Amino acid sequence: MKKLIVFLMTAALTISFAGCSSAPAATQQTPSAAVSSGAASGSSAPDGSWDKVKSAGKLVLGLDKAFPPMGYVDTQTGELVGFDIDLAKEACKRLGIELSLQPIDWDNKTAELNNGNVDCLWNGFSKTSERGQEFALSIPYMKNNQIILVKAGSNYKGLGGLAGKTVGVQADSSAETALNDNPDFKSSLKSVVKIDDYSKAVLEIQNGTIDAIAIDEIVARYYLTKNPGAYSVLQDQDGKDASLATEDYVVAFRKSDIALKEKIEGALKDMAKDGTMADLSKKWFGKDVTTVGK
Repeated sequence: MKKLIVFLMTAALTISFAGCSSAPAATQQTPSAAVSSGAASGSSAPDGSWDKVKSAGKLVLGLDKAFPPMGYVDTQTGELVGFDIDLAKEACKRLGIELSLQPIDWDNKTAELNNGNVDCLWNGFSKTSERGQEFALSIPYMKNNQIILVKAGSNYKGLGGLAGKTVGVQADSSAETALNDNPDFKSSLKSVVKIDDYSKAVLEIQNGTIDAIAIDEIVARYYLTKNPGAYSVLQDQDGKDASLATEDYVVAFRKSDIALKEKIEGALKDMAKDGTMADLSKKWFGKDVTTVGK
């Protein structure tokens, strides 16, 4: 009986060990299979951003429709016009695609881009270190200063002259960033008022609702030309324009859309090389203010 029990226990253990050793064999990989699996898991998906736009036959450009002269609604024709729009049209023409203009809420520009509602942000978009982390930014194509626009005849001198005053700034704009990067100046103000667009802000200066606007120089020059004698640029004690920051204008793409970014950059470089970009700049600004290839 004892021998029978020992025999049965031995047999059971043998079957148990056989079962345990057979389990890994079912999932065991050959060396070549393991390498193939590792390569697949470590590889990244190809960038199909340009192929997607080319297949659609159009580039959807997100813009703030109240940012003259870069992109805005012409009150006489109702059409979207501007320097950036002309640049984008020419770039798309060279790439064999159409340009589709999509006005967006500028406060929600990041979501509009990342959700795929637009392919790029191209509307006086200033390059900052924060935006460099968030977007894929093109090569700069022109420079811009963040300045202060005041009512003509104001006797303010320098940033210190606005102490205790109210300054307007467009929400989530590079002007707002520049203002935040000058904490001493900002803390000296009575208040900072966020505005929807600059066309409303300049009227508020005339009405006395606000005393000044932190604004892109390119936009400010447009209002100075459009309404001569109505506004002036805040100057320092030396008679020079007071500046909060100097920046570059770029085109912003989704962080992963490198192929599309490079296609647009190539078109911009070609436009600079053959003089088309300079001609468009002279049309809008009276001189060549672009920086590509310079």
